[in-house]
Formats: sequence, structure tokens, C-alpha cells
Amino acid sequence: MIYTLVPLGNPGEKYSRTRHNVARIVIDMISDDIKLLSGCEIFVPETYMNESGKAVSDYMRYHEGRELVVIHDDKDLPSRTFRISFDRGSAGHNGVESIIASLGAKDFIRIRIGIAPKDEVGNVTPPAGEAIQDYVMGKIREDEEEDLRAISANVLGAIKVITEDGYQKAMDKYNGK
Repeated sequence: MIYTLVPLGNPGEKYSRTRHNVARIVIDMISDDIKLLSGCEIFVPETYMNESGKAVSDYMRYHEGRELVVIHDDKDLPSRTFRISFDRGSAGHNGVESIIASLGAKDFIRIRIGIAPKDEVGNVTPPAGEAIQDYVMGKIREDEEEDLRAISANVLGAIKVITEDGYQKAMDKYNGK
């Protein structure tokens, strides 16, 4: 089985260091290690995130039989965390919604990387309403990049478990952390 990892994000320097591109940032951090995994490839769409579906659908059509793993930001998960899921809706994520619409299915693996901020006492405070766009399109701070570095090894571990033992084992191992 070949697993196609698709880190969602927006192309171009303007967006490269935004929270919306954390999947690409994390995959960049671990890409050399991913290349050493058997049966694993990375496909980075050159479209804007909200239009990812067509690129992913076209790629998967020409590479039939591969398992899709979409990696993306999640404004509702706290930073320094990630979750693995399968066969779920978009939860309002436009990039995931585009992929679901283009594939006509939601039965693919997702690795959701948390970007929600915490308040002064450590409570997670996801952005809401009109603040969502400004927050997710905002540049990541140095401490947020440290958070991404801190979870990158576990994301790599999760990808390894997914490719060797399946997504359910990876969910069992990593979703409780």
C-alpha cells in the first residue's frame, strides 16, 4: 500500500509562515525522515487551500489504489497537539470541504494539527466568528514554531504507524496524548 500525504496550505511566500500552513511547515520539518519510510509519498497541491479538492482528486485519479492522508490545521485543537481521524466531515475547514466535494467521499485519513491559542491560565480559546480568518491567516510566532517542532517527531511517529499498522492503531496510540 502506498500512502499519499497531502499537507494543506496556500502557495507563495505571503502565506508560507501562517497558521493555515502549519501542515506544510510540519511536513517540511520531517520530510527527510518521511522519504525514508517505505510506501509513503508527499503531494503538495500548488492551489490555494480552499481549492485543494481538484488537485487532490486529479492526483489520486492518476495514482489509483493509494491511501490518502490529508494533513491540515485545526483551530479547535490546542497548539502542541494533533489528532488522527478517518471518515469525518470537514468541521468547517474549507480545504477539507473542497477535497470531500471533489472526491465525492470523506473516507480518508486526516492528521489535524492544533493551532488554537490558550489564555493566561491555559484554557484553549479557539477563534470564532470574524476573528477566525485573521487568526488562521496570521503569521506564526516563534513560540508557535517551537510548538510545531515539539510535535513534529510525534507526527512522524503517527505517519509511521499509519503506514505500517493502519490508522486505527495510530489513533489508539496518539489520540490520547
